[in-house]
Amino acid sequence: MTRQRTGMTVPSPATPDSAPVPVTILTGFLGSGKTTVLNHVLQAPDMADTAVIINEFGEIPIDHLLVEQAIENTVVLQNGCICCTVRGDLVDTLLDLVRRSRQGLLPPFSRVAIETTGLADPTPIIQTLANDRMIAPLFTLHRVVATLDAVNGLSTLEDYPEAVQQLTAADCILITKSDLTDANGVTAIRTALQRINPTAQSHLVIQGAITTDLIFGSPDAHSHQPHGDINRWLGDAAVHSGHGHHHNHGHDHDHAHNDPNRHNAHVRAFCMRTAQPIPAKALERWLNSLLSLRSKDLLRIKGIVHVAGRPGPVIIQAVQHLLHPPTSLANWPDDDHDTRIVFITRDIAPAAIEASLDLLRQAPS
Repeated sequence: MTRQRTGMTVPSPATPDSAPVPVTILTGFLGSGKTTVLNHVLQAPDMADTAVIINEFGEIPIDHLLVEQAIENTVVLQNGCICCTVRGDLVDTLLDLVRRSRQGLLPPFSRVAIETTGLADPTPIIQTLANDRMIAPLFTLHRVVATLDAVNGLSTLEDYPEAVQQLTAADCILITKSDLTDANGVTAIRTALQRINPTAQSHLVIQGAITTDLIFGSPDAHSHQPHGDINRWLGDAAVHSGHGHHHNHGHDHDHAHNDPNRHNAHVRAFCMRTAQPIPAKALERWLNSLLSLRSKDLLRIKGIVHVAGRPGPVIIQAVQHLLHPPTSLANWPDDDHDTRIVFITRDIAPAAIEASLDLLRQAPS
């Protein structure tokens, strides 16, 4: 059975026994090296069953990989990877890949990489993968990887809010061109990243050389959803936020004027912690209220919540206005049963969210 979308024939959703194809979003500011990273990954032998969606072929030097055949805006590389361009709607592009593959016009693929433009906020792509009724059964967000230039990164973050949005959405951050700066420059970049997104893992990359696991590997702390070590997934801001207080910022962001490496006076990351179980309905109302009032400035929410009456925790995550469906775990991963929620915000004082969390804790079941 087929259904119609914008005048084209599209495939039906995946059958119940077929798993959605994992999608990695590769983002990063202009000149940060994401194209070099992608070009390196495409040469790996185990990437033959990968579909890569880019904005224009001209942005990635694929000539040396050789083009085996061309089908409209899609080419099959010599190593078997599928490369295609977005001409219009991303949903149509993804559905067209599935249709062509099922018809035998393109090789089958088991993963997808989407390279954004250098000025793009990846949030709309994340929202499409999560909410589009045609896409959700066929594809699932696996990981958001961002690149940051170690040489120009601090000034980029200061001058371009798009770069900050790219990093706050990321699960894994690749620090590129680290060989072109000194140890102090790398330390300054790492300090800035810890303030912007303390939940993301970061890695130094030289000339795009990375292992494919960093982008396409099995789910772990780099993944958009936790599949193992919850503490690594939450990051140091949550793990070390202390047990003696209901709320703790994890880092002294309010005294940033003493920090010469602070890149931006508007964006901050902090962690809220509480030991008291939270009623499920109150949690739902609280999250919806936060996103309704300040979604544009709530760049990222990531947390593990002790919901009253449940044996295991509930995982919550939001990227700006997009609230992912909460995920329940059967058991707690360790003896720490406190609620820990990491916020990355723009021009929102931690005290304001602390006050709303106090009201949440007092809500009736």
